[in-house]
Amino acid sequence: MFSSLFGVISNDIAIDLGTANTLIYMKGKGIVLNEPSVVALRNVGGRKIVHAVNASARRVGLIDEPMAAAIGAGLPIHEPTGSMVVDIGGGTTEVAVLSLSGIVYSRSVRVGGDKMDEAIISYMRRHHNLLIGETTAERIKKEIGTARAPADGEGLSIDVKGRDLMQGVPREVRISEKQAADALAEPVGQIVEAVKVALEATPPELASDIADKGIMLTGGGALLRGLDAEIRDHTGLPVTVADDPLSCVALGCGKVLEHPKWMKGVLESTLA
Repeated sequence: MFSSLFGVISNDIAIDLGTANTLIYMKGKGIVLNEPSVVALRNVGGRKIVHAVNASARRVGLIDEPMAAAIGAGLPIHEPTGSMVVDIGGGTTEVAVLSLSGIVYSRSVRVGGDKMDEAIISYMRRHHNLLIGETTAERIKKEIGTARAPADGEGLSIDVKGRDLMQGVPREVRISEKQAADALAEPVGQIVEAVKVALEATPPELASDIADKGIMLTGGGALLRGLDAEIRDHTGLPVTVADDPLSCVALGCGKVLEHPKWMKGVLESTLA
């Protein structure tokens, strides 16, 4: 795959190998590919990357994901002030504090969009004796998923089909926003706790900057309704969702390609 890709593309490219989707940014053209990821198990992926380097890629640079997300979201990471980014991907949530083109604090927790789907599946099994698949769980998350229960009661509702665990036959139930919020309470709580831990570990001079500028949310998980408000209520800080949260990492890598001198020092390592 990589050999044919590098054979076709002569420009510099940036690749965001996400758990859910893989995005490719081509220098001068922007994002040219956004497709579901296919994950190779164990060391097969590593061998493919080495093969890609040996095949055609003259140089490979690695950027920490929260750094790339912060750049893509437009945070002033090169300034002598503190910025906080929370990148909620499919498999993990990365919380980082950045300043002067470096990462001052970083923490990764194993919770993201996939855990949210698993939480919904578990909720449906426990409370409705209904077995649903990942696709249905993702639909619930996208259509009525919320980080906090609606103030007016149950909120919106949708019909969900699955297999009755008692009878073994197809069955349909109606799920409300409040139920979705209950299902997502644990993963949302883990994300909020990770943010609070990061704030406690942030140096005081940078913490004051974050108190002024707030927290930036990126990644697909940032699209969960009410998550920004939930974090804001638990931290007392302004919380902003990036304009294009799904593409922030790829766009950040792309900015490094477009402005290599400006981004000097951002690259974690370079292989010749």
